[in-house]
Amino acid sequence: MEKMVEWEVTMKCNYHCQYCTNLDSSLQPVLDEKRLEQFVQFLGTEYPGVEIFVFGGEPFVHPKIKSIIKYFNQYEVPYVVQTNFSRKSVRVMQSLEEPVPINISIHPTEIEWNKLKTLLETPLPNVTVKTVDVMYVGTESMMYYLSIASSGFPYENLYVAPVADFGDGVSGEHLAQYNKLRTNRHLQKMFKFEDVSRFGRPRSEIWADKDFLTKGRPCLYNGKYFLYGPNLELYNCCYRVKHEGICNHDKCFLM
Repeated sequence: MEKMVEWEVTMKCNYHCQYCTNLDSSLQPVLDEKRLEQFVQFLGTEYPGVEIFVFGGEPFVHPKIKSIIKYFNQYEVPYVVQTNFSRKSVRVMQSLEEPVPINISIHPTEIEWNKLKTLLETPLPNVTVKTVDVMYVGTESMMYYLSIASSGFPYENLYVAPVADFGDGVSGEHLAQYNKLRTNRHLQKMFKFEDVSRFGRPRSEIWADKDFLTKGRPCLYNGKYFLYGPNLELYNCCYRVKHEGICNHDKCFLM
């Protein structure tokens, strides 16, 4: 049988956000170079125009992130990489020879403002920043937002973004606070709150609605975009099983 993996690597993120569910430090297989290229080429051929959303953990600590980016560009597969913009990730981005679009998620509990400001000022010639989300984990998130907005960084898509309720006793409180803040008319003049909606409602509102069911509703991802982790593990159930475009599950994590 042909060898399917080159080595195994710990895919644990270099951050330790309490509200994250991707804190598994178990070893996971990494595709070898040939299979990695074949896989990306397959995506571009089989699903032309479908955007690949690479998130984590932290994709820029993946040992083959440069190859992943190279093949996405080579086969003209639309994609975006979600990054925590840590010092380690920025170092990798500095060394990239290929262009890469990114979304930045800022986690105030994990990085001090003066360190983040230095990273945001770092020249990254091959990087295009699409959005910057300051994750809401309390009032410090609002201060981070204002600091970024007033520092002259050219980010048109700067938002305060919600953290889902992961049942840890903390993230649910943050989500409830966020939903109160985003409806405050005075705060809306000072901050841009995330404008992602699902089924006609703000995503953060649906996350807080314990009675909301996705079963029987149109699938939000089928034929639109993929959700892949940093090890190219597919999260979308609609691409793993035969799918008619209607959700078959009571719950879905609505990205």
